[in-house]
Amino acid sequence: MSRHIVLDLVFYGNSLNYDQGSGNYQELKKITKWDGRQYTLVSRYALRYSMLDTAEKVGLFELADASNLIKSGKGDSTVIQPATEFLLTGDILEYPEFDLFGYLITETTPQNFRTAPVKVSHAVSMTPFMYDAHFNANIGLANRMRKRHGEMKPNPFTAEEHETFYQYSVVVDVDSIGEIEIYIAEGSDVTLAEGKYKLEGIERISGLDGDGLLIQLKKGKKNKKEIFQSEKVELLEFEKIDKVYRVRYRLKDEEKIKERIRSLLKTVMNLKRTIKARNEDLSPKLLVLGLYRDSPYRTFKDRIALLDEYTEEEYDEIEEQETDKGRILRVKHVTNKQRKPVFEVSGLDAETREMDNVEEFVEKIFGEGELSEVAVFTDPAIELKRNSGD
Repeated sequence: MSRHIVLDLVFYGNSLNYDQGSGNYQELKKITKWDGRQYTLVSRYALRYSMLDTAEKVGLFELADASNLIKSGKGDSTVIQPATEFLLTGDILEYPEFDLFGYLITETTPQNFRTAPVKVSHAVSMTPFMYDAHFNANIGLANRMRKRHGEMKPNPFTAEEHETFYQYSVVVDVDSIGEIEIYIAEGSDVTLAEGKYKLEGIERISGLDGDGLLIQLKKGKKNKKEIFQSEKVELLEFEKIDKVYRVRYRLKDEEKIKERIRSLLKTVMNLKRTIKARNEDLSPKLLVLGLYRDSPYRTFKDRIALLDEYTEEEYDEIEEQETDKGRILRVKHVTNKQRKPVFEVSGLDAETREMDNVEEFVEKIFGEGELSEVAVFTDPAIELKRNSGD
């Protein structure tokens, strides 16, 4: 079975991702598009960080702590990555950050990596950057220091600003969640809490819950240790090719996999980003949501357009005026023009629904049979223009 969930999202935000900058000038991340103009960017790494941060804060995800991580390499080549023991036992699947967003473990031979089942694109502004910026200084602290030390200059800096709509996509490979494949050769390094070992061998053993793996480690000639496959995963495949072991694990609890997908969806629908003492709301104003089972999936990211439209409101105003002859009522006809954002999704003839119905709609992906269905969800604050023509 091939199942995919595709989310094309639009949200409204302000100055969400700063670049390295230079000196006291703080630059927003930007990208130049086909029209030659610059647009601000929220990198997929920043979005991933905010997703994990949001999910942890509201109790949807448990993130790995320091005991599950190691430093590998030396000097500038040092990288932080999941511990190899954590990988070999299958415990790594217990943590959504590695299950959903992948990992790279350089300590093993060969290196182990996981292609992310949840692919997040950069979020790009839907209006060009017009080089707005504001000047700042820590004048309060400087004034307090001046009373004690005399002349004290504040630290001035300039920060770029851009408040607008942003657009990005999330593609979820449902059938890759909760399952990993491992390759590791005899003699590979395995770092445990008490130090570094070498992999001596892996054996299949039988137990009450079926087959599992016994992983044998050694340090020097005499110091040996055994670790076992996690009780929370099942062994799908195990084989040895020359000196390289190949292992496939899957979470035993199918309902836990479904709940992980639901939690990811809740996170995206309620996404927040904390930046420079601001808490920005990245929840979608417009969402094109596609469910695909045993059929090719599509994205409408390049078909979502922000239109610049005016709306007109006509009404009559009654004016009262006192004169020597008494009160005079005058009727004045007023035409009020207002500029507001209007969105259009070209080439899509789909039902428009309220955001509250997203979770119910996604439950269809867990059913049976072929499925290819797209729905558009909107926030009451925005207007969607219907356009079903390609």
